[in-house]
Amino acid sequence: MNNCMKIALLGVSHWHLPLYLPGLPEHSVMGISDDDIGIAVSYAKRYGCPAYHNYRQMVIETKPDFVFAFAPHNRMKEISMYLLEMGIPFSMEKPAGVNANEVEVLYDICEKKKGFCSIPFVWRYSDTVNDLKNIYLKSPITHMSYRFIVGPPSRYIESSPWMLSRKTAGGGCMTNLGVHFIDMAMFLTDSCSADTLASSYQYGSEYDIETYATSLLRLPQGTSLLLESGYAYPMSDESKRENRWTIVTENGYYILAENKLEIREYGKVPTSVTLNTDSDVYYAEYTRTTLNDWNTGTRPRASLKEMLDVSRVLDEMNNKARL
Repeated sequence: MNNCMKIALLGVSHWHLPLYLPGLPEHSVMGISDDDIGIAVSYAKRYGCPAYHNYRQMVIETKPDFVFAFAPHNRMKEISMYLLEMGIPFSMEKPAGVNANEVEVLYDICEKKKGFCSIPFVWRYSDTVNDLKNIYLKSPITHMSYRFIVGPPSRYIESSPWMLSRKTAGGGCMTNLGVHFIDMAMFLTDSCSADTLASSYQYGSEYDIETYATSLLRLPQGTSLLLESGYAYPMSDESKRENRWTIVTENGYYILAENKLEIREYGKVPTSVTLNTDSDVYYAEYTRTTLNDWNTGTRPRASLKEMLDVSRVLDEMNNKARL
């Protein structure tokens, strides 16, 4: 890893940012920006670097080698296009745009310019999912079910109220949470598409984004996929979400929850192994791996191509729910 690299952080008011910070090389942050200059200043003091309200000014003045970018979803395309035009490698928080059309524009530009843009589909960077794919799931998958339920929408009011509007966020819990599991399902089955059979979304009365959502999909090889996401979990100091996966293969049944994988295979005694189910810890690993991929000229594990595949599926899910 190049310890002399210059890194800029764009949009530091985003709630995911603190999860990235442990993965950054020491003394690498040279510029910080945010629409809320007060938040930018507070982070800049920590790193001893300038704070900016205007991200373009930050890029021009600090000349970063790499940018970790965060923004309301309706501004992600604009920011990504600027970084691509400037030839700066970067990471952009998902979903990179409010729909697949916006992501496709970015993907086409990135490919044309041979740019580098990684997307934090962090489960791809985890031992948990890579062990599932390479060690435990030894026969074809016939069905997958993912339930990921986090705290209520009120948690976004203070820091990111834009998350509660379809205009600025593009969607609700399925856009914010479900995309990780669309990507995971396609990763585990080596797929790049899925057909949406049905979607049902529930809406909080004061918001125009879905606050609970369920979708049933079919992957190209016939695997069925049930996704359930929501802003509904009563959070506490001990528990912040429900995260439960069920995977059915031709050879058995696998349940992952509460940091344990239960393995029930035909003709064998049921066993269990410890596997982490908290995605938060993988953001630092994503950060380190992304910087190493850029340094070594390696294509990101999750790029705008994977984001586009997911966005196309998400758009179809959203459209089905609105019929």
